[in-house]
Amino acid sequence: MSLKAALGPELPYLRRYARALTGSQTLGDAAVRESLEALLAAPHEFDTDKPVRRELYRVFHKLWRGMSAVSHDDGLVASLPVHTRQALLLTAVEGFSQHDAAYILHCPILQVKDEIAAARQMIGDALEAKVMIIEDESIIALHLKSIVEDLGHHVTGIARTRDEAAKLAASQPPELMLADIRLADGSSGIDAVVDILAMIDVPVIFITAFPERLLTGERPEPTYLITKPFEPEMVTASIGQALLYHREQHATAALADVAPQPRKDFETPEALLADPDINDADKQALLTDWDAEMDGRLNAESEGMGVSDPISARKEGRLADEAGHVKTALTEIIQKNS
Repeated sequence: MSLKAALGPELPYLRRYARALTGSQTLGDAAVRESLEALLAAPHEFDTDKPVRRELYRVFHKLWRGMSAVSHDDGLVASLPVHTRQALLLTAVEGFSQHDAAYILHCPILQVKDEIAAARQMIGDALEAKVMIIEDESIIALHLKSIVEDLGHHVTGIARTRDEAAKLAASQPPELMLADIRLADGSSGIDAVVDILAMIDVPVIFITAFPERLLTGERPEPTYLITKPFEPEMVTASIGQALLYHREQHATAALADVAPQPRKDFETPEALLADPDINDADKQALLTDWDAEMDGRLNAESEGMGVSDPISARKEGRLADEAGHVKTALTEIIQKNS
């Protein structure tokens, strides 16, 4: 069997790990892609005599150079060091033994044990949230409720259908949601979550027996995913990671200056150029950021890694048109300032 064929079935799970580690589908998928490209350039790094999955994760950590994207200078996420998060996620979410995690991270097993214990303590001390459960199977729902409450969180309620979920979220807004993919009345847990996210901004952990269907890297997909049947440790680690990142983002946004975000705050690049309250230097900086974002989006679309809608020629055309306007505006302001 070729290396490519051997790795294929494991890639959905590596994406899950990378997304949870970085807190982002975009960053996580990019990390996997970067490490695979490096592996193709240096296939000798992969020991074909070792278990494929364990070796893939080891090589991922050895070849991926984007670890700086995982950490932040301030906030809750920084309280859980990168290496500690890695040890916790590898064992609790990915199901590796502590010995395997030590091999993957190339560190002593005693260090892994200490970091897992520290992570659990820090998560338990730092986090408390209102959690909503969207699950139609009573036994699973009660199991989740027990795990969540044992962690010190409050369960706002359990919804079995899309409509119940929307009503529950409206009456008791949660700070985190645990959502099954398929619900009792044939409705979709994903649709229920979309309805709720239109009202409030909360992290979501999806639960499914078929994770490979949601981890293709070809469309908008969950950052946090629990596989059925699940162990309490997997739920614990995922909840902690989701809450840490979400609260970090809100803390950072609250502390940051309310600076203009070009693509969000301006309908067109021409509108940015015409804004009388922004000086030319800031206009050039904002357009440079906008230009870089558009290049990234176009590259993602062309490689099947889109982060908003499914890939389509029509969408790519709209992005290309927007990118053209941005480049024209950027050229204009550069020439004006030169």
